[in-house]
Amino acid sequence: MQSKTSFFNMALFKKNISRTWIAGLLYFVLLLLMLPVFFVINTANINGDDWYTRLGYTMEMRLYEHMSSIPTTFLAIIISIIVTGITFWYLFNRRDNYMMHSFPVSRRSLFFTGILSSLTVSLLPVVLVSVIMTIAAAARGCDGLACIWYWALIVAVSTLLFTAIAIFSLMISGQIITGIIFYFIFNFLYLMMEIAFRLTASILIWGLSEAMNGIQYRIWTPVLYISEKVRVVSEVVTDDNYERVINFQHSFSGSHLLAIYAVAALVITIVSYQLYRFKKLETVLDFIAVPFMKPVFSVGMSFFISMVAGAFISGMVEALTSLSYDMKYGIAIVSALILGVIIYFATQMLIEKTLRVFCAKKAFACAIYSLAALGVLLCMRLDVLGIENRVPALKDIEWAGIENEYAMVFTDEMEIEAFRQMHQNFLTDKKELRNINYNYPDVDGKTFSIRYKLKNGDIIIRSYPVINTEASVVSSEYVAATQPILDFINNPGRIKEHIIGNIWNDCEIKSMEFSTIVDAQENNDYYMEYNEFDELSTSEKKAKYKRVYEAFLKDIEAGKVFQQDFAGYEYRYEENQKEILYNTFDFVIRNPDVDYFSDQETFYDSPNGFYRENLHEQDIYANLTINCTNTLKALKDEGFYNDENELMTNYEFSKKYENYGYDSEAIEPEAIDAERAEYIFEDPDGDLDPLEAVMN
Repeated sequence: MQSKTSFFNMALFKKNISRTWIAGLLYFVLLLLMLPVFFVINTANINGDDWYTRLGYTMEMRLYEHMSSIPTTFLAIIISIIVTGITFWYLFNRRDNYMMHSFPVSRRSLFFTGILSSLTVSLLPVVLVSVIMTIAAAARGCDGLACIWYWALIVAVSTLLFTAIAIFSLMISGQIITGIIFYFIFNFLYLMMEIAFRLTASILIWGLSEAMNGIQYRIWTPVLYISEKVRVVSEVVTDDNYERVINFQHSFSGSHLLAIYAVAALVITIVSYQLYRFKKLETVLDFIAVPFMKPVFSVGMSFFISMVAGAFISGMVEALTSLSYDMKYGIAIVSALILGVIIYFATQMLIEKTLRVFCAKKAFACAIYSLAALGVLLCMRLDVLGIENRVPALKDIEWAGIENEYAMVFTDEMEIEAFRQMHQNFLTDKKELRNINYNYPDVDGKTFSIRYKLKNGDIIIRSYPVINTEASVVSSEYVAATQPILDFINNPGRIKEHIIGNIWNDCEIKSMEFSTIVDAQENNDYYMEYNEFDELSTSEKKAKYKRVYEAFLKDIEAGKVFQQDFAGYEYRYEENQKEILYNTFDFVIRNPDVDYFSDQETFYDSPNGFYRENLHEQDIYANLTINCTNTLKALKDEGFYNDENELMTNYEFSKKYENYGYDSEAIEPEAIDAERAEYIFEDPDGDLDPLEAVMN
């Protein structure tokens, strides 16, 4: 018989394996299909005329891409709880629990033998499949076989960590189902806490309505963080036409994080062992078997659930009736405190397994909790941490961006500083801005967003509701706070640099299209035509496009294109539709020697992204208006259209063809042409008849 102080018991080890080997076998089969089998099938036609071969992919590229796509933590998190739960199943059945602990085997032996058997079943399939995958890849002539084993290392460390968390979860509960629930709670606890704060902030805190968009995975959520930061990296770059590979880079990212998580797994295992050493046998079937976890669970559940629920109640009331900012926050605080008390005693009933939990001691503890919760909520209301007023320091910013109707992203240090100052000045009038939006909820307006990407990878997002600066209710202070933003984004130089793009002044116009509207008289319908200039050479076309483009830039300088405001969609809708042309206008700019920087893609990119490399061209779409005299004249001179009858505003189109709520009577052509001619043709002397201009 082995010593009662031994760390390992062979008989127990074999027994554990006999109960969990089927899980390991299924895991092995799954990995076998995902790694070597799929790889061999996917590369079976490598010498044929497949897409990869035509691009110039090597077997090494295909191996790295394959290994970079195989999951790591999402496999480990499932197998760990399955195997560990089966191994320590005896802890959740009274008869088995007392029987196992009556044997001449120490708790130390039971614990560490259980861990060793669990890891054996969880890790052996990974090792075996990695060996088979290495043989298969070598047989296919692949280089870079180390990527297979780096993937295996990631899975192994993830399995160690999740096994430790699984054991900790099982030790604090006397119920297997509860233990499994705790396991997933602990793995996603930090993320759930962040989501709770962000949800509350998005409803209650001014400027944070898009708070949920700024979630980034942290080291405290390993199942997501490892997948993002620790992986086999494969980057295959093709040319602009996706016809051949021009570059291949690969690496192994995040190796230092594996060391951190391995140490964390060791620490959690030691803590779990201490819990097991002192765990009382009679706690079987208890909801929580460890005393210190009971108040943690009660307070945590009460605070986070009530905080989010209070915010939602406040938002629901606001949806039903207009509320001031302070009233909305007050409803949220009162609702959260009431719900917090209810949830606190409900969790006490769950833990104690009785309805008789109302006593002076628990009432006092609940009062202390309520005061603490009130303090936190008031700190949020008073913005003690400066979240509403936060503008990051210049030295910390990688880029700054703003999105209203179009997105602009600034990377130049001087522009970033100017942007920061504009944002800070905007926030100095926070009370005026916030109150007018709450006091006049029916006034026309919109929301604009500001984003900062910091050099540490964090993204700061602010979203501000604003109302039309031309509305009668706005004060001079409101205009003074908001107009500088419009002046900033409507600057012609910034429009060209950030809406057209960084190659606006050093590019060729690859293609250009302008649609003309042709009336189909026989069925009161229409169709669009495009002049393709097929009779011209490529160089002649590009020269023609360039002349129109230069005229288009003049209209930008004149403030006729890409201008933004804070008026909502309904504001002066009919008047705007009388100016905006239904004709479409778009072109492609290209510079084969300079990477195109996409403000739009960068603004909405993931925290790990910046902009796509090897992108040298971009499609530009513009809504022309009848005020774009330079562009329209150039389009006519270059033959994109012949007369003004081929132009039509949205208002005219709706009235003539689609009847979008306008008077269905037909528009007199003379009236349309006369109205349009007044805008399209310059008449400095004022002696040109509009209809005569149209005829000319």
